Amino acid sequence: MNKLEPELLPVDYGKMIDNVWIYVNPLTGKHAKTTSSGKLAVFLNEEIGRSWETISTALKGMIGYIASWDEMIEIANSQTGGQYELFTTHNN
Repeated sequence: MNKLEPELLPVDYGKMIDNVWIYVNPLTGKHAKTTSSGKLAVFLNEEIGRSWETISTALKGMIGYIASWDEMIEIANSQTGGQYELFTTHNN
């Protein structure tokens, strides 16, 4: 009997997510990046983003806002060479 492995296709978040929550420093115009890798910090929604403020002094000093997926990609391209990290869970 031949076992078939399921085909794993890449996830296209751009087709699944319309808007995300990101943070910007109002004085510099630079957006929040992850500490370890320098990628744009992107949150699935405001609630998840706000939960990460509780442990991040950098986020506390920034302004969070809703951005379209395409806008976020443009920001990532200009500020992190297209690199971003999508946070989908709360910081508990």
